[in-house]
Amino acid sequence: MLDYAVRLSLAPNRSRWFVRNLHELAILALPALRPLRLLRLVTLLKVVHSRAGNALRGKILVYVLGSATMLVYCGALAALDAEQNAPNSNIKSIGDALWWALSTITTVGYGDHYPVTAVGRFAAAGLMLAGIAVLGVVTASIASWLVESVSAETAAKTAASTAAALEAIDEPLEDQIRALTAEVTRLTAALEARRQGPSAT
Repeated sequence: MLDYAVRLSLAPNRSRWFVRNLHELAILALPALRPLRLLRLVTLLKVVHSRAGNALRGKILVYVLGSATMLVYCGALAALDAEQNAPNSNIKSIGDALWWALSTITTVGYGDHYPVTAVGRFAAAGLMLAGIAVLGVVTASIASWLVESVSAETAAKTAASTAAALEAIDEPLEDQIRALTAEVTRLTAALEARRQGPSAT
């Protein structure tokens, strides 16, 4: 409530802000809609996406984490809707549902909360499959980043050692070339001297 009042008072155009944020008022008025505040994560995802730049890996990671968050939230809502009034159900609040959804999508599955209805179990199956996919993409992204980092470091070390080896080879070669050039010059001069010697006599 305080957050809503502060944002309304700080808005440059209050009437326009009020009309554009009627969903915020509905969330305040109806406690059942309060979990919808998690939709603010969409704005956070946009910021993270812009920070991630144009790197494909960064985009994939942002999309996967955003999708996982939305899947957890939607799965929790689906399970809560199906389970809260079912007999023998142990998912009675949004907190229980979110905890169950998070442990299910991460494939941990503590077993302290579980669905007993067909709809709840269907939501659980979807979350399990999504969890495997999410973990696979995240693991592949991390592995790809590690391989790329190690490859870049190895390439840099190889380039440095190759350059050092070439420099080490170049110095003796230059000395040998200078020595050979001097020897050729000396022999050419001696040959010229011999040729000119008999003619001089």
